[in-house]
Order: sequence, then C-alpha cells, then structure tokens
Amino acid sequence: MLSFACGAVIGPRWLAYASTWAGKQLNPSEPSEHAHKAGTPTMGGVVFLVPTLAISLGVVATSGDPALLVPLGVGITLAILGAIDDVTTLVGKRKSAGLPPASKWAVEIGTGLIAATALHAFGLNQLHVPFLGWFTLPTWAYLAAAAFVMVATTSSVAITDGLDSLAGTTSALAFLAFWVVSAERGDVAVASLCAIVVGSILAYLWFNAHPAQMWMGDIGALPLGGMLGITALLLGEPFLLIPAGIVFVANAASDIAQVLSVKLRGRRILRYAPLHHHFERVGWTETWVVQRFWIAGAIGAITAIWVSRW
Repeated sequence: MLSFACGAVIGPRWLAYASTWAGKQLNPSEPSEHAHKAGTPTMGGVVFLVPTLAISLGVVATSGDPALLVPLGVGITLAILGAIDDVTTLVGKRKSAGLPPASKWAVEIGTGLIAATALHAFGLNQLHVPFLGWFTLPTWAYLAAAAFVMVATTSSVAITDGLDSLAGTTSALAFLAFWVVSAERGDVAVASLCAIVVGSILAYLWFNAHPAQMWMGDIGALPLGGMLGITALLLGEPFLLIPAGIVFVANAASDIAQVLSVKLRGRRILRYAPLHHHFERVGWTETWVVQRFWIAGAIGAITAIWVSRW
C-alpha cells in the first residue's frame, strides 16, 4: 500500500514532466498499426522504480538481509542502461531503434555475472527443480545458470513491453506468485520486495491503461525483468519463472523462432513477432491481446504457486 501510494503521488507529476520532452518515436520493428502512438511519453518506469528502490532500501535496513541489495543493484544498473537507451529513441533524435543490441547484451551479461557472484557470496548455490528436489551446483555452474536466468528474464520482459498495460500486468502477476511463495516459506524480506514491486506497478498501470498516457520504456522494463530473475534466484526457484512468466517465455520463444525461420528457411512462421503483435495481425484488438495474455499470466502464476510445493 505504501509503494502504491508513493507511485500514485509520483505518477501525475512525472507524466506532466515527461510530456514536455520524453515523447517516443516508434521503433522500426513496431507494426504500422501503432503509428498513431508516436509521441507518447516514455520512461514511465520511473513511476514504479523510484518507490520500489526507496522502500526496498528501508526493508534492507530493517530486516538486516543484505542479499536484497543484489536485486536492487541490478535494478539500478539496468535502469541506467534503459535510460540511456530510451533517450536515443525520443522524438527529434535521428534514430529510433535505441542502443545497438550488442551493447545492451554486453551490459546485461556483465551485470548478470556480477549479480550471480554476489548471490553465491551470500551462500546461494542451490536450485529447486520441481518434482525432483533441490540440487547443489558447483560454483561455475551456479554462476552460469544464475547469469543466464537474469539475462533471459530481462530480455523477455523487455520484449513483452509492446502493448498498453501488457508488460505491467504480467510482471505484477509474476511478482505476485513469488510473493505468495516467499510468504509461505517465511522469507519476509523477499516477500516484502515482491509486495513493494506489485504495489508500485499498480500505481504505474493507472497511467498505462489503454490508451496509455505513458510507456514504461527500457528504464522500467529492463530493471523489472532483472529484478524478477534475481527474486527467483533468491528463492532458489528459477524454474518457476516458466509458468509465472509464461507470457514472457512465449514472447521470447516466438521472437527467436521467427528470426531462425527467416534465417534458415527464408520465410516467417508468424505474421509478426513477438507473439502479441502476431495476434494483432490476425485480427485481435490490442485490448483483446492484453486481457487474454493477462488471463494466461494469471493461470501461470497460480500454476507456479502450486508447483513450488513439489
């Protein structure tokens, strides 16, 4: 409730400020149907990022759990990367595609490896495989697996940020699933982090509801994905990201499949990628896509909570 209240206070002020300079050009990869959205203020992720970081630091101070500094550090690092990327896409800039993918990947991979090393230093080296049990990994394997989880989640959430409310609602549902899992296990610190993120996102969604007054941009999508991946690792539950983030998984898989199909077969397998744009091309309205993906995300979150008990 506190994070929602903070976001609700920040939201209208940030919207008024961003509207004066942060209008976004459409990325060349965006479908032509979205041309009317050009100029919508971006970098709206500030609305949920500021409350999340500020209140979570308070949780760290009161809980005495320094491991929470890892997701917060990841969030800050990726927010800086996202801000730089967003600034290059604003109206008036010569290009609208943002930073080169190689540059973003390099920062994300470096951040993932540093975060994985920090988690390992806090004594985390176990992962839970549902229905099979817990497994202790050697250092090199844990570092590789943890870095991959963070980078994959970061990229998948960023890919999903393409329709009004889509990334926000599905991210909130994923964090809600981990909130329940961590609360059931008595991990108050992680549960608090998840609750803070959910409340902050709900405040942002007030301004991102269709037709969106602002978009989160990479300043919001990248840290949101990174913190989600680290949250799963703090619980030792990276495999729960598959059901809890089923929309992210489907979008990332569709993007990869489309690229491979074009490269190898010279033809597309989808009308447009990622998956949410494909459904727009087959006749679904934007609100249909978002609401139906929201339903899929809710079912995935419920599934993740159930699977966590096995």
